[in-house]
Amino acid sequence: MPNNQITATGSIAPGPDPTGPSSKEIHQILFDTLNKDGYSLKNWSCAHQPYHGILYTGATNDIDLYIYAWRIIPGYRKSPSEKRIEIRNNVNRNGFIRPITATEKTVLLGIYDSPHGTPIFAAWAADDPLNFHPHQRSVYVDVEDLQAAITEGIHSCFNRNKDKIFTFLPEYLGTYIDLVTASNKLPSGTPSSSLATTVKRATTSHKKARTIRSVDDILASMSKITDTEKDAVTKQRVGQGYFKELLLNKYSCKCALCSISTKSMLVASHIKEWSVASNTEKLDENNGLLLCAHHDALFDKHLISFDSSGDVIVSPTLSASEQTQLGIPSIPKITMTPAMDVYMAYHRAHLKK
Repeated sequence: MPNNQITATGSIAPGPDPTGPSSKEIHQILFDTLNKDGYSLKNWSCAHQPYHGILYTGATNDIDLYIYAWRIIPGYRKSPSEKRIEIRNNVNRNGFIRPITATEKTVLLGIYDSPHGTPIFAAWAADDPLNFHPHQRSVYVDVEDLQAAITEGIHSCFNRNKDKIFTFLPEYLGTYIDLVTASNKLPSGTPSSSLATTVKRATTSHKKARTIRSVDDILASMSKITDTEKDAVTKQRVGQGYFKELLLNKYSCKCALCSISTKSMLVASHIKEWSVASNTEKLDENNGLLLCAHHDALFDKHLISFDSSGDVIVSPTLSASEQTQLGIPSIPKITMTPAMDVYMAYHRAHLKK
């Protein structure tokens, strides 16, 4: 009887187990995942297990991180759905019993090379004695629990040996690492629904912090460039990442002032500039407009702004003919909330005179 697998559509069906990932692919997956979306992974060592590096997740402290990771292979002892994370025999049992604190973490991971399009991680307790049977160095996980990560983002379960397992997509690895405590506990407890809510909320919060730190680090390393050049760097770095995601959702992937909806032509434009905004203001969606390149240039150069009612205000430096050529008379009224108007008042005050 063939094993059950996750298919390319995300369903479960009988079929051959994935052949990967290889050891080389595993440490590349880890490296890529922990260097994405503003994470900072330094001094990464992947010559042998445990893989080691210094990770900044967006929480307060850098984490001295140790990772043991293996591919998930066929289990198939109790059911066709069972998968196995085989712990290599040359791994010293003592290697699992490292401190798990705010600044030092050890995580154990299985990686399922899903045809659905993204690897799926399974993690379990580093200090759980059930993981160390005298004649067995394996942890089991059902393919249904791996599949649950596709829809939930992160999922919790118990396997047949009563081991607590978390399955999750790569985007939640950093947050899992940040939140995990001794005995593989996460703050929300057992229910997957509350677990997913807790982790997703922390993911959003930490992503903001990572974005701010990464941009500020870049600007600090460019001390010799002008303020105008720094603003351009900031706009490029922030405007294509987390802040743009917020505004794409808020404005349904459409310029706030016209009908352009081509994602690559839209810019996440700050109302109050990054250089003068507080950390809270820098990534507040109320401090932004999603604009096409043309309207972004007008707004960014303070040639147009908006009053408290959302009507356009035009810089007196533009003549009537210039306004017509630039299409300013066709700019519609925008929805102006009180939270947005706090930032827009700053922008209005800097309209070119």
